[in-house]
Amino acid sequence: MSDITSATNMIVTALQFKPTTNASTLSSTNQATANSSATSITQRHGWDHFIPDVETDPAFATTMAKDAAFIPDKLLVNLNDAPPLNDAEAWRAWTSQSTQFDSDAAKVTEQRVGIYKDMKFQGSTDAEIFKAIMEFNHSLPMDYQIKSGLIKLDTYA
Repeated sequence: MSDITSATNMIVTALQFKPTTNASTLSSTNQATANSSATSITQRHGWDHFIPDVETDPAFATTMAKDAAFIPDKLLVNLNDAPPLNDAEAWRAWTSQSTQFDSDAAKVTEQRVGIYKDMKFQGSTDAEIFKAIMEFNHSLPMDYQIKSGLIKLDTYA
């Protein structure tokens, strides 16, 4: 059951009962919501939610396998951390982190393309290729997964 469905069911259930001011009831409802949110956030890997559709739709699997293999990752940045626009030296230093990440991402993309081509040559289905690339993504260093947004840490990233 998806997080949205779970939340909707909880809201519908809550609306079916009379409002309460019972502190223990309100506390347990808030705790259940917090636990549900925390669990779903810690288990989110970017493209994993496509797996059910990839397994059932061969055309979609073809597109997703190619995209997962050939589209390079980009560095997620917090624009609030950007230096002032009038400080050219600070901007060069700040953007150098993106340049370094692009170099690392190019190496990762080469590995994904290698997985894609090898599995295509062996006759694997596009769904199998997509899932293999997702496994590869999960095996990357956690630092890379976070910087590239492969793993979802919170609501915004």
